[in-house]
Amino acid sequence: MSNFFKFQRHGEAENSKGTDTFLTSWLHKLRVGVAIKLGIMLVLFIAILLIGASFLLSSYLSKQLESTSLEVLSSNTRIFHNNISTEFKRVMRDAERYSNVYINNYQNVASKPLRTMDAEELKALLSDTHINSHFTELTSVFASTFVREGDQFVRVSTSLQGKEGKIATATVLSHDNPALASLLKDKSYSGVVVLYGKQFISHYEPIADKYGQVVGAVAVGFDVKLALQPVIKELLGVHIGDGGYAYVLDAGFAPGTMVAHPTLVNQQVENITDANGYKRFADMLARKNGTIYYDTVSGYGAAPRKKVSVFEYIDGINWIVATTSYVDDVARSSNLVRNSLLTFSLLLMPIILLVIAVTSRFLISRRLNNVLAISRSIAKGDLTVDIHVDHNDEIGELLTANEMMRASLHSLVGDMVSHAQHVHEAALNITEAVDGQASTSVETSSSVAEITSTMEELSASSTQIAEHSRAVVDIANVTLQDCNKGSDSMGELLNRMSDIDSDNQQSMREIMMLGNKSKEISRVMVIINNVADQTKLIAFNAALEASSAGESGKRFSVVAAEIRRLADSVTESTFEIENKISEIQNSINRLVLNAEKGSNSIKAGTKACKVSAERLHDIVATAEQTSTAAMQISLSTQQQKTASNQVVMALREIVVASNYTSQSIKDILAISQDMTELSNDLNKASRSFKLTDNLDERA
Repeated sequence: MSNFFKFQRHGEAENSKGTDTFLTSWLHKLRVGVAIKLGIMLVLFIAILLIGASFLLSSYLSKQLESTSLEVLSSNTRIFHNNISTEFKRVMRDAERYSNVYINNYQNVASKPLRTMDAEELKALLSDTHINSHFTELTSVFASTFVREGDQFVRVSTSLQGKEGKIATATVLSHDNPALASLLKDKSYSGVVVLYGKQFISHYEPIADKYGQVVGAVAVGFDVKLALQPVIKELLGVHIGDGGYAYVLDAGFAPGTMVAHPTLVNQQVENITDANGYKRFADMLARKNGTIYYDTVSGYGAAPRKKVSVFEYIDGINWIVATTSYVDDVARSSNLVRNSLLTFSLLLMPIILLVIAVTSRFLISRRLNNVLAISRSIAKGDLTVDIHVDHNDEIGELLTANEMMRASLHSLVGDMVSHAQHVHEAALNITEAVDGQASTSVETSSSVAEITSTMEELSASSTQIAEHSRAVVDIANVTLQDCNKGSDSMGELLNRMSDIDSDNQQSMREIMMLGNKSKEISRVMVIINNVADQTKLIAFNAALEASSAGESGKRFSVVAAEIRRLADSVTESTFEIENKISEIQNSINRLVLNAEKGSNSIKAGTKACKVSAERLHDIVATAEQTSTAAMQISLSTQQQKTASNQVVMALREIVVASNYTSQSIKDILAISQDMTELSNDLNKASRSFKLTDNLDERA
């Protein structure tokens, strides 16, 4: 009985081991009370929740702050962009206003309105250099006056200095200057131009004579860097976070040159790379507008820090204004919140653990110790223990379950004691019956083994017959294939004989046509002979006429003689040709006779081939019948072989089953013997339980 209970507890332990989680298994190994384990589990779960919440909150704050920081950078970039654009437009308007003032100076000197002057008067007026110098002294603004010569404008007065520091008079307006095309069309131009390596915000105004022809022009301008210096200083004075600043990059006049920067001003920065080899300024020049991230190193040996830049392109002046800041500046606030939450969680955990441990000791541990004492008493076999349920909770339900278990065990053990003897007697009877059945099973197994051996020999014979019948089928199939091949060959021979017959008939027709042609040639030769005879007669008459003509007809008589000789030669040739044609006709007649004989022979051969083909078809039909019969025999032998194999397999299964039955009976015999021993042990174990407090009744 004790072994039976140990076996059950081992099985339950195996099942619980498979379903426990890693945390539960670890807690089971701790040699502490349930209250401490409960506190540890709750503290771990609370710590995980707080830590997860800290990281989630910091991540959320980091994203929100990064988004806000990008918005701030974008807003600052937009502000700087608007400031530079506004200042650029203001300077452009000033250039236009100063241009009007400059032209009014010429109007004040002139004796009549400029629009009423002719070309020579205007050119003479525009060539006065005192007006330009006086204007520059008063305004400190660059100004130039041009006189048109053909399609060019020549500077006649200017405050602009050339490359060598001299006043740039007698120079022409370059063809790459965007104002040239507008001036030729009598239109003004405002914009940024490059003059002698510097950028100027300029306004060009054409001057026309009384006929509306442009004879000159004036230009007023401001140095870009000097004009925009106030807004650039304001931009450089802005600081964004730890190491954030704004800068301006030239994207038109000198692409890649830094116009304004805390440390890189007037330097070429297009090929500068970050810590990963990324050319951020080249990317900005290519994209014009957008946002970029890059890694920068503040000093030797320092770790790279990620930065973000927001940049925008300024039309007209061809500049890129950008603001930059460190990305980790944004994450500092979120990291501070996360670290504060983690510190608070670490300080809170011991307090939570202490509160849970004290509470669990009063509510759980004491009552569980009472349940443990009751369970130990029942485990020792004392089924008379008194169980009192104090609360209606899980532990109270556990006490109720212990009471039900005690009552059930009490009833079970009582019944077990009364039935143990009956079980022992039944086990003895089963042992005797199984012993007799085991001997009978051994005899049956040996008989089935002999039948199986006989059927295996019969199956081997069936296998040999099936193999031989299969060989006969193969031979019959080969014979059938050979007959089919012979029949196909005979059919092909018949086709060839038919082709020969048709060719022979065609040859006969060609020979007959050749004979007809030779006869036509004979008729032609007759005509030729007649022509030759007529020629001879004409030649003879010509000779007579020549002889009667005297000395003047001698030459003609010679020609007549030659003609007669030619006619004789033709007659001889035609005679030979007639003989050859007669020989050809005789040969053609012989060929016709031989062809008729060959045709008769071919027809006889074709008839013989047809008879042979019919005989071969009969042989093929007979071979097909033979192959079909052999196939039927093979199928029958195969079925017989399969049936024999099935019988042998069935007998083998019977042998295996009989052996298994014999072994099972032996096992049942061993089990019945073990049951007998277990019934004795059960009878002894049942006496160890305490079912009543009365010692006399138990005895």
